[in-house]
Amino acid sequence: MLLLSYPLHRGVPVFPGTPTLKVREHQTIEADGSRSAMVEFNTHTGTHMDLPAHFHGEGSDTSSLPAILKLHPARCIDVTAEGDVPLRLEGLPDDLGDVEALLIRTGYHRLRENDPERYTHEHPWLHPEAAERLLRLKNLKAVGLDTLSAASPSHPDEGGETHRLLLRPDRPIAILEDMDLSDDRLTEGELTLYIVPLFTADVESTPVTVLATPM
Repeated sequence: MLLLSYPLHRGVPVFPGTPTLKVREHQTIEADGSRSAMVEFNTHTGTHMDLPAHFHGEGSDTSSLPAILKLHPARCIDVTAEGDVPLRLEGLPDDLGDVEALLIRTGYHRLRENDPERYTHEHPWLHPEAAERLLRLKNLKAVGLDTLSAASPSHPDEGGETHRLLLRPDRPIAILEDMDLSDDRLTEGELTLYIVPLFTADVESTPVTVLATPM
């Protein structure tokens, strides 16, 4: 089983304008007899899943999620890209008609530790044309990327439209962002994805633990 999520910690990259994760001491052994901490972070921190309520007032939120979401079959495809470029997904394989989850590997996972500034501010993103193509996959329930977001900080209008299209309440495709897709076994065949949400309360997004089992 492969782990496709990054751990939450101080310094985890976040989309520009999003508050960074903060940890502060709440109790100490010396003063209180036990140690505890307070952790504050945005719901779009680390590997996370966007749901329709992120862009639609009438959209479903995390309260609609099960404790474990299983998606099968899932596929991971290489769509290598460099820089702040739109992905239009013109060359999608023809055999994706039955997939419930599609993972798009650009190669940007390699920059998360080595060049976090570039990973945060300059990365490939999903163009609305790509969203339209993904909506034609009738069984698709989730799309995941190895970039910080499906949207670019430099192209907020297009990024917003992509989110609105994919997350539309009548035909939602959840968006998994900031995934670890570095393992080459991911592209060798069909997968089963297991998604464990951190929150099942009424918020529009949640950090998730994503596990994949190659078939």
